[in-house]
Amino acid sequence: MQKSARLLALLLPLAVFATGCSSSPGSSGAAGKTGGSVSSGGTSTQGGTVASGGTSSSPNGGSTAATGGNTSASGGSSARTGGTSTASGGSTATAGGTTSASGGSTAKTGGATTASGGSTASAGGTTSASGGSTAKTGGTTTALGGSTTASGGVTATLGGSTAATGGSTAFPAGGTATGGNTPAGGSNGGSALSGGSSAGGTTARGGTTSAGGSTGTGGTTSTSTGPSVTVSSACTTLETKLAWPTAKGSTVTISGTKSVTTYDGGGALHEGTLNDCSIGDQSSTKAIIEVADGGSVSNVIFGKNIGDGIHCLGSCTIDNVWYPYICDDAITINKDGTASKASTISNSGFKGARDKTIQHNGGDSTLNITNVYVEVAGKLYRSCGSGGGCTTSAKHTVNISNVVAIGVDQVAGVSENDQVTLSNICAFRTATLCNTYKVNSDTDSTKGANGTGEGPSPNCSYQGSDTHALVDRVGGAALSTDVLCPGSNSAKSGSTATACISGFDSCLKVCAPGMYGFKQLTCSGGTYTSPATGGCAVVTSAADGAAAAALASSNSSKATSSVSKNTSCSTEWAWGTDSSTTGNYCVCMEKPGYYQKSTGSAQPATWIVWDCQSPWW
Repeated sequence: MQKSARLLALLLPLAVFATGCSSSPGSSGAAGKTGGSVSSGGTSTQGGTVASGGTSSSPNGGSTAATGGNTSASGGSSARTGGTSTASGGSTATAGGTTSASGGSTAKTGGATTASGGSTASAGGTTSASGGSTAKTGGTTTALGGSTTASGGVTATLGGSTAATGGSTAFPAGGTATGGNTPAGGSNGGSALSGGSSAGGTTARGGTTSAGGSTGTGGTTSTSTGPSVTVSSACTTLETKLAWPTAKGSTVTISGTKSVTTYDGGGALHEGTLNDCSIGDQSSTKAIIEVADGGSVSNVIFGKNIGDGIHCLGSCTIDNVWYPYICDDAITINKDGTASKASTISNSGFKGARDKTIQHNGGDSTLNITNVYVEVAGKLYRSCGSGGGCTTSAKHTVNISNVVAIGVDQVAGVSENDQVTLSNICAFRTATLCNTYKVNSDTDSTKGANGTGEGPSPNCSYQGSDTHALVDRVGGAALSTDVLCPGSNSAKSGSTATACISGFDSCLKVCAPGMYGFKQLTCSGGTYTSPATGGCAVVTSAADGAAAAALASSNSSKATSSVSKNTSCSTEWAWGTDSSTTGNYCVCMEKPGYYQKSTGSAQPATWIVWDCQSPWW
């Protein structure tokens, strides 16, 4: 008889433990009274053992079926074997763990546990019990259908409402949990235990206290935002290749115009006696070098007094020629206006063109532009133009590839007679990749995207994959693509949203004054959408310290004057408010497409206008 009694004493805790860990939820009971508050700082009796089937002193009415264990959680049974705790409705008990102090969260020894049906618990040792939402990092437990608890460790159980940080624990009205009888009604709205601890009770027969594994370490939360897409490796390689060269040897001085068939400048600086292009003089008509039909110029770095640059009387080859300053044009192809063979411009760089950089005149001809850097320009390429020396039937075939464009209004401006193909265009602060005009006119065609002159059209051939935003220059907003939108007028979001352009469902459009940022447009329901606020990834201090500092939102307090957008201004980086649109801010700066709108003669101080935009931060 004594042996049987001892055997029963050994087996009873095991049976209770197995029942207490059941993952099935209890049935709903009748609503009970509002539970009383647990006194602040209360500590359960260390080592106290409640007899098998005894009533818990828990404020929430749950029975305790512990053998040498501690007080159970609300509404469910506690089946402690070696100090472990079961949560309401079948949460997995921790091995050797103790109940945490403030807020009532379970302090896990051995890392996070995911119970039956629950969402994966976040790193850092939290548990998501049966059917519950994912618990947040910080040690909180969400049990059986409860709302996600806030950081701070309070438990929301069985459909209870979200518990605020350090706040009260919300419990359901009743429910019978398998493994322990819940009296009629659990405590509803009882105060969370403040500072209370549960010192582990003496381990009874039926289980050895587990040492437990190492506590899981929570993952690091990222606090920074910025492009999740990286800059194209093709662009990185191209930028390295097109680094601005240093002149070699002695300076070569050219008086007036030098006529050549083949000329190799040896990488020397070439200075002239013509118009001063450092001030963007637009009255230049004489070239510093004139090239015979079929001739070539190579390995030249120009100075500032170069007039109208290079004139090719027919076709020509220009290679490794660099312009730090440009007057009216840098290079004119087919100056004599007749049809010609193919011309090539390669491995060259251009800066500071108020309007066009390369002008293509004459009759039918082909031009290949490849491996070119252009910074601060109205256009890299322009076919004819208004009164530009072309016949109304002239057709130009142009291939433009491997271009780095910074601060350019349009990479290519073409006629409705022309056919232009773009590939591997890497750009920042560049609004439009290709724009089509009516023949011998500066009037936009309507054959482009969404009835504008911009984008893929019968005259402009390229795909989204041919374009790359230089996203390494910006930060502060998430971007997931480097595809450039065709233009500012053809791709719009908000109240004037345009239809999505095929192949550009997700693309980057310029934003912020001076086009110093990118914002992502996404196709939704056939039209473009974008974040209402905070969607503009703006230039970083690493890319351009002066611009980043000047565009910081902290400068908005300096906007004390009302100004008119796109009009000339005198102090670069000054702020104002937009006289035409309430809530918009303006900054005085170089704005692509408006270099000619400013007054004065010196560059860059008077190449600047008021650029007004909605808040970009």
